[in-house]
Amino acid sequence: MKKLTGIVFGLLLAQFFLVCQSRSNDWPVFKGAYLGQEPPGLKPKVFVPHIFSRKKPEWVCDCVFSPCGNELYFTFFDDEKNLCKIMATKRVNNIWTKPEAVSFNSPNNNLNLCISTDGFRIFFKSWRPLPGHSTPEKHSFIWFVHRIKEGWSNPQPVEYDNEFLPAGHPSICHNGNLYFRYRGKDNTGNADTHYSRFINGSYTTPVNLGRNMNTDYIEGDVSIAPDESYLVVACWNRPDNNGECDLYVSFHKQDGSWTALKNMGKSINKVLIENNPTITPDGKYLFYMSVDGTGEAPTCSTYWVSTRMIKDLIPENLR
Repeated sequence: MKKLTGIVFGLLLAQFFLVCQSRSNDWPVFKGAYLGQEPPGLKPKVFVPHIFSRKKPEWVCDCVFSPCGNELYFTFFDDEKNLCKIMATKRVNNIWTKPEAVSFNSPNNNLNLCISTDGFRIFFKSWRPLPGHSTPEKHSFIWFVHRIKEGWSNPQPVEYDNEFLPAGHPSICHNGNLYFRYRGKDNTGNADTHYSRFINGSYTTPVNLGRNMNTDYIEGDVSIAPDESYLVVACWNRPDNNGECDLYVSFHKQDGSWTALKNMGKSINKVLIENNPTITPDGKYLFYMSVDGTGEAPTCSTYWVSTRMIKDLIPENLR
């Protein structure tokens, strides 16, 4: 009897350890800055393989660290619900918590987030109903939340001139100016890069960044450097692309204009699609999503690279 009891107890104990192991494998223990990953140099490297690299239909993008480095936000595509939602993990006692959906998600798609350099505001795009509407919007609008004691406030749409901002992929710099993909009347292509100045707590009418930045092709996801010195843009189907979508960079000139878009090179643009760029609030690293379509199911990987590599792309007349 004692022998049988010991066998049963051993089996239960083994099952307990298997359950614990499966739970820990679901989200491993990550310690230290950047989930304990060694920061990259001038060559891109995959960020946390098998966690932030997925085979479609699952995918992860928009990796955004808070300025303090103790929070990581990202977009996760939930295949079961056919929904993009924003997730967050936090570093508590130097260990990163298992990601959870943020409070400001909605039953509609929520993605393409950025965080202000003071860490007090998050901007993102969503198709949720605007105030006074009862059904989801046909196009995305930019929304924001601000940090409160309990976490984050209720989301509000960004306004300018008493209108809401119908745009996508927001990116914010130190002075609060907001850059985004926008379908305006002054567009040269399907979607152009615009910006809106932040003055006295309000946003101004969107301004097209001009022909050097915007072309007859599609300028998509954008990320502005914290000091507003350069802008990384995802561009589709340009003649000088290495794939369907490549990352380009443009530099801010002293007269306020922008240099012509420059392909960031084959070390960045090496497979089918590179997009969803995000620059860390300290300006040190560039994160982006890379889609390799060579297998049976496309693999979506998150890469990061030191922004020091961008110095080599600065035009000679601006150095």
